[in-house]
Amino acid sequence: MTGIYIGSTVPRSGKSLLSFSLGVLLQKAGFSVGYMKPLGRIPQKKDELLGDADALVVQEVLGQNAPADVVSPVMIPGDLHALAVREDDKDAAMRRICEAYEQISAGKDFTLVSGSASFPATGRFCHADGLRVLRTLGLKILFVERFTGRFNYDALLFLKDLLGPDLLGIVFNDVPDEEARDAARLLVPYLRERGVSVLGIIGREPGLAAMRVTELAQGLNGHIVAGNAHASRMVDSFLIGTMQVDNFMLHLRQRSGCAVIVGGDRADLQLAALHAASPCIVLTGNIGPSELIRSRAEGMGAALVCVREDTYTVARAMSRILMTKKLRDLNQIRLAVSLVENTLDIQGILDKIATNA
Repeated sequence: MTGIYIGSTVPRSGKSLLSFSLGVLLQKAGFSVGYMKPLGRIPQKKDELLGDADALVVQEVLGQNAPADVVSPVMIPGDLHALAVREDDKDAAMRRICEAYEQISAGKDFTLVSGSASFPATGRFCHADGLRVLRTLGLKILFVERFTGRFNYDALLFLKDLLGPDLLGIVFNDVPDEEARDAARLLVPYLRERGVSVLGIIGREPGLAAMRVTELAQGLNGHIVAGNAHASRMVDSFLIGTMQVDNFMLHLRQRSGCAVIVGGDRADLQLAALHAASPCIVLTGNIGPSELIRSRAEGMGAALVCVREDTYTVARAMSRILMTKKLRDLNQIRLAVSLVENTLDIQGILDKIATNA
């Protein structure tokens, strides 16, 4: 049995995405796969047992049915009051992780172990940081790094020196096309010469960041005031309606799936957004739509969401919501697996494991 730790140097890099995608692809290749996330961050109960919400999704995708508190045996405290950890048994968390790993990995060809937040620091509070988990369980490690405007090659080179042959390689995630070309031409050979294998460059796919209008309304603490029948439509970006109508229409027509954030008193821009087939219009300032806008939205397939905050505050909140959105939708999960399948070097991973066994 081989254990693979999937980590990242910063949070929200795509660890869950890579975990379920790699698991599905290994299953398609004929291998049996187990999965766990030692340190949970998003508490969720299943059958009265507490686990991690992301881990439960990955487990379901992979067809595993282990108890929630085995998939995620340790929960990261949600606030400072919960941080009071007993210091008389520093190995308690690590013991629970080892017991869970033994149960999950029994009879499996591969066991995927998803890291939490940032490697190697996260988990240090309970003496179960990423490096200790990795070495105690004897895992190989695969890093996934989200592109955030630059490639963090310094951290990757440091990790190569720290981990040695336990490092299988790097997968870059959410990389725009223009950056992917430069990465393949310049960064991949640069890292390869220094002993770091790039095992995949996953392109940016707006559909993975999309969310239903109902989720967006909830995240903004808003209310759907019209177009409830269209609240299942997907939104993957937003545009702030603070410009002249002609310029606004020019930008909006180039972006399908784009929500519009606009003052509740700007009926002109609201009508323009409806005619541009925007799936969702967010009305700010706690000003509801006119009857004209309301009836047009119902007839044109758009949902109207009313929120209390001003346009600038709502735009910041929506940016955060879309950036931190988790994959939950089955169609998006299928899209993610297909995207990873077309880019991930599975054979390269298997070869690295065989070489370093």
